[in-house]
Parts: sequence; C-alpha cells; structure tokens
Amino acid sequence: MAADLESSKKQYDTFAPIYLSVDQLPASKVETELVLTALGDCTGLHILDLGGGTGLHAREAVQFANAAQVDVVDISREMLINGSQSLSKEFPEQASKVRWFEADLSKSLDEQPVPCLDGTSKLRTEEGYDIVMANWLFDHATSYEALKGMYGNVARYLKPHGGRFVNVRVFNLRAKFITNGNGKYGAYFKDIERIEGEPGYKYECGMQLDPTGKAEPFYFGASSMDETLELRDGEEGGLGRQLGLSQYWVVPPEETKTFKGDEEYWREFVEEPNLRVVVARKE
Repeated sequence: MAADLESSKKQYDTFAPIYLSVDQLPASKVETELVLTALGDCTGLHILDLGGGTGLHAREAVQFANAAQVDVVDISREMLINGSQSLSKEFPEQASKVRWFEADLSKSLDEQPVPCLDGTSKLRTEEGYDIVMANWLFDHATSYEALKGMYGNVARYLKPHGGRFVNVRVFNLRAKFITNGNGKYGAYFKDIERIEGEPGYKYECGMQLDPTGKAEPFYFGASSMDETLELRDGEEGGLGRQLGLSQYWVVPPEETKTFKGDEEYWREFVEEPNLRVVVARKE
C-alpha cells in the first residue's frame, strides 16, 4: 500500500502543471454539468472536496453554485499549489473561498497531520460540512481497505440529517467509446486487469489534451473496487449504507443541456456511460 500511495503521489505531482486543461475534454463538459446539477444552489454552504486536486470542481462550486467556502484535500502538494496559483491569478475574487489541504485520504483525516497551504487554516472538524465531494477519489483505491478509509472520511465530515455526498466515479471500464484506442470524448482506458488479492481492477487512464488529436495522450494509473463500479455501496449492506449514507441516486446524463444540444454525438455516452455522478444523504 505504501508503494502504491507514493506512486500515485508522484504521478500527480508530475503532471500537475497540465491537469487544469482537463476541463477542456468533451467528457469533462458533461461531467461539469452533472456535478453542478448534483450540487444545486450552494449559497451559504461549506463544501469539503476530497481528492480535489487542482480544484476544478471547487472552482465550479464557488463560481456557479455560490458556495460560501470549499476546502480541497489532496495527496499531491503540487496539484494543490498549481490549483491555488491558477485560481488566484484567473479569479482573484474567488480565491479566498477555497482553501487547500494536503493529506492521504485512504487514512482517517483525524489521525494524521492535514496542513493547509496558508499555514494556519484547519478543517471544519467539529462543525462538519454541508456537502462532501469525492470526485474520482474512489478510483484511486488500490485495495478494499483503502476504499473503506476514503469512504470513512466522507461519512466522518458530512453533517448528519441531510448532509449531501457527491461522487463522480468510473462505472464501465469497457465502454466501447473509451477502450480499444477509441477515446471519442477525450479519455481512454487500457491495460485493464484484476488486482491480485483484491476485489477490483487496475488500469491505465489516458487523456487527450491536444485538440488536434495528434499528440499522444498522457496516461496515469487508476484502480476501482467492484463495489463502487457496480453501485453496490448504496445498496442494503453496502459500504456507504454501513457508514450512515442513504437515498442514493444517479444524476441522469440524458437530462444535461450538453446532451440535448447534440444528441447524436453524445448517444454512445448516454447508452453506455463510463462514469456516473452519484448523490447520497447522511442520515
């Protein structure tokens, strides 16, 4: 686990400078709309963004959903630094609403240092958060124990009696448009194989950031457990239900303006989606 963790940290540190351009991918445009639908009106709300990296969804939460504050937590300090610098440069009026924390999310946040880039701020340990996002976080769980640790942080920091959980996750590793070198919507999966001794898969995820499509996609390692791939965490006895989350539902991509604006182009995505945006509530 330690080796996997260090490998994940290094790969994100390496491509942190280019990661902000991921939002230009066609798939990212649908993802953004789905996440904003899941967030709704966030006026006055505090959001915890676990595995938030450079803060792409944190930006959206403050700019378009009017969140009062977003705390981004990620294992890659370089991702956090790049996100913070970019936000301060491009949207200085929003920069004070986003704070940046470094931590290993496969372990309890209560049992490790969680330093903030500003040197002083602390997570809302006592108050909790109205919304906890964990977008793509579960798809970096290299073991079931790591997934339990990640999910535990979600449940720990969500306010009870209605706190909302928002989660972008891999749903179909073998969607035709994302495998076999297709990459119709700018993303690719390859080298998919079972993880020895664990109930899940490891694979390479690629992203084509060259609009001409001539450059090679950049690839990074990812891994997903069966329970989240199959949406079993929200079922009776599932990990999310065990931790006090309920009312699971999936935001329908066919309802997005992006899909309705070009139904033919997006039909494959809707018929065989590679991702889901899942929402749940804390009991």
